[in-house]
Amino acid sequence: MICDNYGRPTLNLRISVTRRCNLRCAYCHKEGEIGDPSTEMSLDEILRITRIAVDLGIERVKLTGGEPLIRSDILGIVEGIAKIQGVKDLSLTTNGALLAPIADDLRKRGLDRVNVSIPTLIPGNYRRLTDGSLTDAVSGIKAAVETGLYPVKLNMVVLRGINEDEIFEMINFARNDGVVLQLIELEPLGID
Repeated sequence: MICDNYGRPTLNLRISVTRRCNLRCAYCHKEGEIGDPSTEMSLDEILRITRIAVDLGIERVKLTGGEPLIRSDILGIVEGIAKIQGVKDLSLTTNGALLAPIADDLRKRGLDRVNVSIPTLIPGNYRRLTDGSLTDAVSGIKAAVETGLYPVKLNMVVLRGINEDEIFEMINFARNDGVVLQLIELEPLGID
């Protein structure tokens, strides 16, 4: 078992399956960027690392990126990890834009839950902050709830002077849709 400097067991593994992303969020800290798919770990490499981690005591795996759903083999990655004995929780962090069409397949392959990064519920603000479609993200959230991924967590990056006045609208959305809202504070970046 792996322990930190305070003797606490390390039980979680985050695997960044890609650096690529379909959005261009103004607040992104460059995990999501244009990348070369040939430099990404293969399905076999991801599964091998996960097996080794589980042998060392890891119980929970979170797939991240960039945008993990951009990978054409994401269903195989989820299914392969879910089949590894000892993995008790498999989750994925996404922007939600690509989630609706495959949420049910992800659940059937073994995904337990998702975190969806969503900075606003105002279409114009969403487009300005992400260069994406709010409709796609909301559809992804609703599909995740309907398919039984639980809990669905929303990660709202709170940006001073940009979306801080939208927190109560996001709280109401989360309450009405049965999802968990997590507010993430970000230092000012000069985004206008």
